[in-house]
Amino acid sequence: MNPFSEKDPLSSLGEKALIARICAAFGASAPKAPFGPGDDCALIRAEELGGGDMLATSDAVILGRHFDASTDPRLAGRKLVNRNASDIAAMGGRPAFALASGIVSAELSLGWLDGFCAGASEAAEKLGVKIVGGDVASVGGRFFSMHMSLLGTAPERTLLRSGARIGDALYVTGGLGLSFESGRHLDFEPRIAEGEFLAQTWGVGACIDLSDGLASDVKNIIPRGACAEVFEDSVPRRFFGGKTATLREALCGGEDYELLFAYRGDCGEFERAWAESLETPLSRIGRISAPASASEAGGLVVVRSGGGREIFRGSGFDHMA
Repeated sequence: MNPFSEKDPLSSLGEKALIARICAAFGASAPKAPFGPGDDCALIRAEELGGGDMLATSDAVILGRHFDASTDPRLAGRKLVNRNASDIAAMGGRPAFALASGIVSAELSLGWLDGFCAGASEAAEKLGVKIVGGDVASVGGRFFSMHMSLLGTAPERTLLRSGARIGDALYVTGGLGLSFESGRHLDFEPRIAEGEFLAQTWGVGACIDLSDGLASDVKNIIPRGACAEVFEDSVPRRFFGGKTATLREALCGGEDYELLFAYRGDCGEFERAWAESLETPLSRIGRISAPASASEAGGLVVVRSGGGREIFRGSGFDHMA
């Protein structure tokens, strides 16, 4: 579906009518005022916050960067919600309330926008998220960007990127690589239950969601004076279209939206507990280690199956490139 149209352009509506249409498209995920759009702010009841700490994150989807003009608008809308929720999952929380703000072309098709909002609503309802407000403005040219700020309830022990130590095992959920080729970057489920399980598990020292690719994201959890060792044959590589992702594709592809975490303790016992509680595949891919040389410090080192080790020079997905 073409995002832009001369038959039903966004410019045919005024601001109030457009906001009303967006709210209608969000459906049940957008409560009525004062608990949703309609007042200067949305009212969130204290009991809905759970009485504890909150998590806050923000991400956008931009036409030409996170999806293209051939993308089903419902998938683009779902991606907006789910990529934000993936950040909440990485800290062991549960998403709750969202604000959605768009900068959109005056030529944008209203039918396309309806589909986008419907997809966002589907994802929000599945996660129990209420879209309580936002903003919209139109610009010239063929442009679309929708931004979401997501609030979530934090667990008693919040997972952080810091906390990994030398000797910790490195684990990753699911599979890696070929996310763009397979369409996973648009159609994925944030690892909410997995993050909650990890937050309740003693020994999880650090966690991060893989949006930029393991080669880039792992460096955010490596403690000072250490490196991350990854065993070549242990990396779970996605299979799609008769092809298995290469190691470089698995480490650098980006937009996997899996969880990478460090764990210290009895790995066998932990893996059994995981298998008893969750169906998501889990792979022990390496460990946090003392670097063999100064050049390895802070970096990713691949341990080859035939012996030997080398510093991995690739990088992940760059949102600014």
